[in-house]
Amino acid sequence: MLSANDLFNIFLPVFSHWIIWLIFFAIVITVLLLYAYPYLKKPRKEFRRYHAGILIANVISLYIFTKMLEGVIYQGEILKVDAWFNEIIYSPWINNVALFITAFGSTIMIALLFLFALTILLLRKRWRYAILSTVAILGALVLEVVIKDLVHRTRPENLIETSFSFPSGHATMAIIFVSLLIYSFKDDFKNKRARYILITAASAFFISVGISRIILHVHWFSDVIAGISLSLFWFMFVALIERPIIRPILDKFNNLSFFI
Repeated sequence: MLSANDLFNIFLPVFSHWIIWLIFFAIVITVLLLYAYPYLKKPRKEFRRYHAGILIANVISLYIFTKMLEGVIYQGEILKVDAWFNEIIYSPWINNVALFITAFGSTIMIALLFLFALTILLLRKRWRYAILSTVAILGALVLEVVIKDLVHRTRPENLIETSFSFPSGHATMAIIFVSLLIYSFKDDFKNKRARYILITAASAFFISVGISRIILHVHWFSDVIAGISLSLFWFMFVALIERPIIRPILDKFNNLSFFI
């Protein structure tokens, strides 16, 4: 059973692990500079108006991922949470449902769904969203593969998968795809109720994919949380720099109207 001190250490940084937190603060400062640069000469109210909520969520997501990474590398209290979830035995029908759900979150399935969505964007000549989506999903895939190889975390004992565990690739790719889907097609839903239904259904999808990985004992709890937070950070980072930095570059070299 986790004590109050254990929970305290799960959510607060251990600054003796200075390398991880030095990298965290370096990334945060970089994000802040990239976000602030285009608005330094503009009124303060305009600076606050653009993506302030996304900026805050971006830093929070990175913080959560960093805490999961710290806990895994330095054998922190989060491993006790992982062990508790891994000891739960689920009924056969729950496992069958989890297998069905996790199939839709596989890399192959996400790739096929992404190609379908990308085709629609290209047919509608939404070049900016097509480029943004491609950069975001390929970047997320590279981050996932590189971090898995660096951390080298073994999976829980299971008979399904044997590759490295941290972070969850299913959770990472599911949430980046869903986020891109909402971001790229949200304007097609003029009715607010329809838009909320889309967001709710999409959120339920990636949450269920993450839960299915834990139920099947192919990932630890912290793997899934790390995958979700990593993909949210990356998506929001791309979204943050796309409007003030990437779009003006595209406008300058590609005749304004072509990419908008």
